[in-house]
Amino acid sequence: MTDPGPGDDEFSRLLGIEVRRVGPGHTLATMTTTPHHANPHGTVHGAVFYAVAGAAVAAAANDDEHSGIVSSVLVEYLQPAAIGDALQAEVSREVSTDREDIFTGTVRRGDQGDLLAWVRARGTRRSRRG
Repeated sequence: MTDPGPGDDEFSRLLGIEVRRVGPGHTLATMTTTPHHANPHGTVHGAVFYAVAGAAVAAAANDDEHSGIVSSVLVEYLQPAAIGDALQAEVSREVSTDREDIFTGTVRRGDQGDLLAWVRARGTRRSRRG
């Protein structure tokens, strides 16, 4: 069973990124690339990887009880994606302290496809209740 989806994210919608929550602190973000996402080399621009990963991190950091303020996202690019590829970022909360969460994840070519990038992120957690 999955949790209800993450909150409304206009930027992700603008970019064509779909985000869904798999469980607490665990999300998937997907998008299919188009020629508008190309870099000068004819492959998918690195900023597209970052956008998909960032959408997954933001959704994982925020839930009904907590507002996560993401302070860093590191995307380590391993190999390029081709125009037309579906990118899937999967991010999970790995470690939590009283105030912070650490997230790790991947960007892959489609569901369980080639590993394209590693993702690491950090966020500060605040209660949504008074």
